[in-house]
Amino acid sequence: MGIAIRILAALSLFLLQFSCRANAESLYREGVRRSSGTYTLQHQGRRREYTLRLPAGRERQAGLPLVIALHGAPGTAANLEENTQLTAMADRAGFIAVYPNGTGATSTDFLNWNSGSCCGYAWDAKVDDVGFLRRLVIMLVHEYDVDRERIYAIGFSKGGMLAYLLACDAADLLAGVAVVGGAFNTSDCRPAREIDLLIAHGLKDPAIAYGSGMPARILPLADDESRPVAFAVHFWSRFNGCVAYAPKAQQGAEVTRFACERGKLRLITFLNDGHVWPGALPGLSGAQAAGSNLRLNDAIWAFWSEAKKPLR
Repeated sequence: MGIAIRILAALSLFLLQFSCRANAESLYREGVRRSSGTYTLQHQGRRREYTLRLPAGRERQAGLPLVIALHGAPGTAANLEENTQLTAMADRAGFIAVYPNGTGATSTDFLNWNSGSCCGYAWDAKVDDVGFLRRLVIMLVHEYDVDRERIYAIGFSKGGMLAYLLACDAADLLAGVAVVGGAFNTSDCRPAREIDLLIAHGLKDPAIAYGSGMPARILPLADDESRPVAFAVHFWSRFNGCVAYAPKAQQGAEVTRFACERGKLRLITFLNDGHVWPGALPGLSGAQAAGSNLRLNDAIWAFWSEAKKPLR
């Protein structure tokens, strides 16, 4: 009898945990809007964590934009939120900010992404980060009645590499992507539709080199090697059908605008900076101090919000 009771108790506990987890992931189907906080989502047999921030004063509003913010590696969602000040920007501009966590072998502070190219735990373990983020976006769209034409991703460093991969593999969900100090290493990029791209990179970046220009030949990458910024600009300029204007100096940066047939494109080069997020607080994991006075959060949101400049 004692064994039977223990088995029944264990079964009841399992069913309760399953029910709670299923309920947490199905709230959006029932029309329940969760408040700002940290939540989990099951994907690929993994318990994936993300932090949700609804804009202050607009928590019940429908039709808001959604921004997925991706930390670097090593890094965490909490560190990215605390130091980039994107949540304050979300309150001012009126968008929902979401900070997902990558994965790690053991440490909760040393997290990584599978950005589609070498290296690290997520790459070695073949973690399906694109699938996780697609599922997360779809869930949030339904739960918060998000504006489907204003869903964006922004990533720093390795998170920027994942943002590039999302531009390739999730353009059906995203309107725009901003890459800060990341590299476009995706070997086979076939976006489902046009997408707006902003590329921000320090010319003196020691972690992910800016590069000197478009390579004469595109060769396979060695481990930990990255393609230059010029490669990303070349690809997305061709994909969106863009012609560049002359670069202009702006607050310690060089800003290149493009006129495009389809999506938008912009390049911001921080001439005297390295691996940076200008406007972020000093504690951003992996980031160096920035000399540019350009507030990157404002520049990115302005880019996503402005009308496209078509070819004439």
